[in-house]
Amino acid sequence: MKVKWNWLELLLCWLTILTFFAFEVESSKRLRLGLHKNPEPIEQNVQNELKTLSIKHKLIVDVSETVATTKPKTLDAGSGVARLGNLYNTEYFVSLEIGNPPQKQNVLIDTGSANLWVYSSQCPDTFIPCAKQKKYNSSASTTHKAMNAKFTIQYGSNRDGEIIALSGFQSQDTVNIAGFAIKNQTFAEITNAPEALAFLKAEFVGILGLGFPNIAIEGITPPFFNLVAQGLIKKPVFSIYLNRNGTDAVNGGELILGGTDPGLYSGCLTYVPVSTAGYWQFTMESATVNGFSFCKNCEAILDVGTSLIVVPEENLNAINHILGINHDHSSSVFFVDCFRIKDLPDIIFTIGHREFRLKSTDYVLRYGPNCISGFTSLRGNNLLILGEIFMGVYYTVYDTVNKLIGLAPAVH
Repeated sequence: MKVKWNWLELLLCWLTILTFFAFEVESSKRLRLGLHKNPEPIEQNVQNELKTLSIKHKLIVDVSETVATTKPKTLDAGSGVARLGNLYNTEYFVSLEIGNPPQKQNVLIDTGSANLWVYSSQCPDTFIPCAKQKKYNSSASTTHKAMNAKFTIQYGSNRDGEIIALSGFQSQDTVNIAGFAIKNQTFAEITNAPEALAFLKAEFVGILGLGFPNIAIEGITPPFFNLVAQGLIKKPVFSIYLNRNGTDAVNGGELILGGTDPGLYSGCLTYVPVSTAGYWQFTMESATVNGFSFCKNCEAILDVGTSLIVVPEENLNAINHILGINHDHSSSVFFVDCFRIKDLPDIIFTIGHREFRLKSTDYVLRYGPNCISGFTSLRGNNLLILGEIFMGVYYTVYDTVNKLIGLAPAVH
């Protein structure tokens, strides 16, 4: 029997997914921040919405071009560009090729974790997330190397912090990204995926972690660090540019490996040191909205795996009051009066002695007749997490050796 959804049910469904990837826990129980899901846009016409949901897979599998050739004059020499796919400004994908002959896998990019995993052909169809996804088949690759090692990754679900797990085993193979072939890359093949809403609705077949190695589960070297170690790129730097133009299977943004592209940002980059290597964490001087300060020399992270801006729980109520939030207590929805958007104040983040502003049109998400705040919180989290809402406005740079983060206004 097919289930019919109305627009509100769909909205609440996707806002449940919003906090699904709240915390990632390795076997030592060390807590690490992972992904958050932003709600999918809700059209006024329910039939149009359901049609949109049905074509999402067709859109994302077309992300086939990984090497950009459009900006050769500004791109750093010796770097490569992986084109991103964008689904509704909520999921940013990159296309990897694993094995020989290559098997294409579309994976989410995530600066809040450090492991690469994909669904395995050994994941039985009895697990619905595996049944509906394209899977990596190690037996079809001549470069695959088996490893006798298990793998488990855990995520928190919703703002209440429920923990669910994915599990499988480790493998080695050649991983090609942006034209760079990483040899003997260790990654995880997932064979047991939970039938939770976020996995059932997701279009991704894995996650590419871009955090520091010390937060990688089982001490696995992340792909970017192997790019550097194998001399495939000239600079130990990557940068991220996100388009916020809605679904675009080819031009959703760029992950630049080995450098930067000044053609994608204006002015000069502002650099700040990484305060704690693991996440891309730094000390933010301040963050204010309408005179209310919700950060003073606080710890913040840039996380492309997070759709929204996450603030400590004690600050969320004050921000909601300033924005005139009408909270649906049965869900994680924070509604904003759409007619008030033009009157809402800027959010001002001071980083490296410079102001980085978000306008109300940046941090309020509009889906048909409904407007939703881009702020949320997570139980037990005291970090300020700048997700895709912030990163869509600002180009970001990550220097793994000097442990620096660079920011500048993105050019759109």
